[in-house]
Amino acid sequence: MTVHAERDGDHIVLSAPMVLKDRAKEVPGARYDSKTRTWRYPLSWAHCIMLRGVFGEELRVGSDLAHWAMEEVNYRITPAMEAKHG
Repeated sequence: MTVHAERDGDHIVLSAPMVLKDRAKEVPGARYDSKTRTWRYPLSWAHCIMLRGVFGEELRVGSDLAHWAMEEVNYRITPAMEAKHG
């Protein structure tokens, strides 16, 4: 079963079949939007990691979220790790 995550402003929007609702609720900050039938999470690196942990290979990341994540890695995560170890 596939779930799709995409960036929407300062949120991550997750489209997942309702049979996966218990898994979607495992990630802190989950809010269900009944109008769009999607789950919303704060946009953060931690939420990206948690969603990948919960859904694994079932998670497909949209281009806007992937772009945001690459920027986050390049400008925050990598420099922080280098400062910690260097």
